[in-house]
Amino acid sequence: MSLSPDSPIADEKQRLQALILGVWLFLITLAMVFATTIVGYVVVRLQLVSANEWKPEGAPGLPWELFVSTLLLLASSGSTHAARSAVCRGASGRKAGGWMALTCALAAGFLFFQALAWSDLIRQELTFGDSLYAWLFFVLTGLHALHVLCGLPPLGIVTGRAFRGAYGPEPTSHAGLTFFAMYWHFLDAVWLVLYLVLLWGSRPG
Repeated sequence: MSLSPDSPIADEKQRLQALILGVWLFLITLAMVFATTIVGYVVVRLQLVSANEWKPEGAPGLPWELFVSTLLLLASSGSTHAARSAVCRGASGRKAGGWMALTCALAAGFLFFQALAWSDLIRQELTFGDSLYAWLFFVLTGLHALHVLCGLPPLGIVTGRAFRGAYGPEPTSHAGLTFFAMYWHFLDAVWLVLYLVLLWGSRPG
């Protein structure tokens, strides 16, 4: 990604800083959305546990697939960081592209295991409309999966540009990779919080 020469900010480095600030503001907005849903989950869980109405009798706990998907997402964040580090060191496009291709594979794996987790719960007869316990699980994991899906098109673009050697060591020459990395690391951090909250929430009391 090259920074637009039509920007009212003349200096290229200042334009990059302004764009990074814009990405941070976007991520803060998303963080508020996730924070609201997580707080709502915690409040509902505490209220229903006190009334002994939280987890239906016989309802399954957290699917094991979520642990695997967590590891995959953590690894994808690491491979994204490795790609950006390679670019900053002036490595070849093939090396940076290889790291980003690994990110693509790990992201696909994350979504695959998320789908398996949903399928596993449905096979155990825990469906969307069964209870607030089930409904909140599907809403929280679905909300995060939606944002991962939204990140796939820019992931594909960044990976293709990395393979073509479009990114150089100067910060302004790999802005697109920087923006994507910020978004992806954010999704990683959000998922870790979600996973821990869901793990806590899977307990009956």
